[in-house]
Amino acid sequence: MNSFKRTMTAVGTAVVIAAVGALAAPAAHAAPGVAPAALTADPETKSVPAAVEDASIRHQMNGQFHVEVERKDGSNPNLARVEVRRAGTVKVLAVVDRFTDNYDNKGTSERWDDRSWWQGDAQPLVLDEMGDYELDVYDKNGGVRRNAGRSTYAEQAQVEVKSSRQEFSLDALDTQVTGSVTAVHPRTGERLPLTGARLRARLGKGWADGVSDAQGRFSFSVSALGNEPSMYLSVDLASGYTKVSGYAPAKIRSQQAILTLTSTAPLTARYGTAVPVLGKLNRVADDGTVKPAAGQRVVADGIARAEATTGPDGTYTLLPRVFKTGSVDVYVPGGGSWVVGGGTRTATVGKITHTTKVVEEKLVATDKYGGLTFSGKVLVDGITGQQAPIQIQFQYAPGKWATRQSFTVPYNKTFTVKVTTPSSKYPSDGWRVYTPGTSNIGPSTGTKVLRQTRAQTQLTGERFGPRPVAKGQQLYVAAVLDKYTNTEGFVPYAGQKVRYYFRPDGSTVWKEMGTSVSGANGAVSKKFTAQTSGHWRIRFVDADATHLASFSQEGRIEVKG
Repeated sequence: MNSFKRTMTAVGTAVVIAAVGALAAPAAHAAPGVAPAALTADPETKSVPAAVEDASIRHQMNGQFHVEVERKDGSNPNLARVEVRRAGTVKVLAVVDRFTDNYDNKGTSERWDDRSWWQGDAQPLVLDEMGDYELDVYDKNGGVRRNAGRSTYAEQAQVEVKSSRQEFSLDALDTQVTGSVTAVHPRTGERLPLTGARLRARLGKGWADGVSDAQGRFSFSVSALGNEPSMYLSVDLASGYTKVSGYAPAKIRSQQAILTLTSTAPLTARYGTAVPVLGKLNRVADDGTVKPAAGQRVVADGIARAEATTGPDGTYTLLPRVFKTGSVDVYVPGGGSWVVGGGTRTATVGKITHTTKVVEEKLVATDKYGGLTFSGKVLVDGITGQQAPIQIQFQYAPGKWATRQSFTVPYNKTFTVKVTTPSSKYPSDGWRVYTPGTSNIGPSTGTKVLRQTRAQTQLTGERFGPRPVAKGQQLYVAAVLDKYTNTEGFVPYAGQKVRYYFRPDGSTVWKEMGTSVSGANGAVSKKFTAQTSGHWRIRFVDADATHLASFSQEGRIEVKG
């Protein structure tokens, strides 16, 4: 017996015993079509250490074996010892019963299939015989998990594989895999049959497990699922965490698809919701008969995209989410599939319900300070108790709209809302009432462009001076008054009265100081006697019914003396 004791790093996770040349593969799981006798019995658990997930003998990159204990959720398994036995026997061949706290940084943290492991330094472990071994984990509270893991101990293992079938179709998904597995004996160096090794055959997405006999031979069946995009066949050692594989040829023999569409009448769908597109997929079987093509992909494309998998009888239901009328093209995707061809079938979405329309929209009133009052109504061609999202938008360039104000109102109810015009630097070229819709109610289209009845004006080129100015001396305030036209943009606005206002330092009250009339070039200016420091500005507030009021920027003049 190769029994020994070694101090290891392990706050709850990996105990390490090192040796030369171990081989292993992913731990086995239940597979379809495998007789229970071919698998290891379920672990006998007398008292499971709560923090232990499983245990294994793992082959490291340095050519050594490691006995590892996986912890659950980073918890501390409070390990007492790990015992190693030949699979199916009770004789203990190796023991690890001394562990140190892994927070002393002697160990290294690893990731394996998103599992958390800890391992410390190691002592080479060479067992007397190659083959499968089982591990029992004990904690310090007297708990034991028997058969906590099973691993194959085999140096330089080789798996030879033959398959009774090389081409697979939906009528021929299974094959008989035969072969042998050998390894180098750890003491003699001879290549010998590997007895009692658990093996896993993988055929596409299907898999099955078997065990090698006394001569290292194996024979068991495995089936593909019939929905793989491509095909391969391998047989691996199935115990532990290092994969050793043998391969055999395998490919898909495609069958001709027969695609039908039962949704032939024009379809009606609510905006933004899925519309069922129904049909059936058959295939020409190996014997020439027509059979349902179960478990195969069918795709919808065109105005909307969706995928579906056919049922046992070959029927499918595609659920493309549609936002507009048009064609939905249905086909079987190619690329090495089990069924190919079948052409394209087309379903038509003839009507989209719960679309919206803005009606009765109009510019009710406008004032000289830019206040605009709009009214209208949003109609929806379906019953809904939802609120209609409304946006009042202005056009700042041909075909380009910006939202000035958003609000909600009930559908099919008249609304009235007041908004202000944007800055005079960004004159609006029309307004509209728009609804962006919701996830299942469409946006409005073709809304009417409403024109502002007042033209914008602006005061620019402000000049204030001199700065500073002596008390009792004259100062001036000047600017240029323009108006906006659709043909020329902003042009001088002559013959208009403007008002001049002053606010002394420390005050919040503006006082009108005088008026003047704009000249032919739109220029306005006026002189005043300097009395005290403060702010000046010009206002155009005497606009007629076709123009908007405007205000200049402020300017401060300091008065000395």
